[in-house]
Amino acid sequence: MVAPVPHHLLSTYYRAADVVLVPSRSESFGLVALEAAACGTPVVAAAVGGLRTLVEHGRTGFLVEGRDPAVFASYADQVLESPALAAELSQRAAARAANYTWSTAAGRLRRVYGDLTARALVDCR
Repeated sequence: MVAPVPHHLLSTYYRAADVVLVPSRSESFGLVALEAAACGTPVVAAAVGGLRTLVEHGRTGFLVEGRDPAVFASYADQVLESPALAAELSQRAAARAANYTWSTAAGRLRRVYGDLTARALVDCR
């Protein structure tokens, strides 16, 4: 067991890992998966919430339907036993993660607010 790690050191752990498991029951976004992917570490994650958006099954990592630990282990074994697969997943994961920047998120949010404020209010009387 590893004690909690300061945020500025997390990338060191992600880069040292061969694969990151994210067995969440629910996940609004999936920051752990995104951080791991940005470090080029393949992710095996539960197919819930935002993880479905961040992890592309078979291309950037693997998504697991259900909660069976054996399924998570099986996908992790695939990554660990195939350096070629691990390299492909790593490269694709890092490329996909590069699309998630604060400036991109801010631009999208600004467009949503712009769209909402440009619409006429509905008269409910």
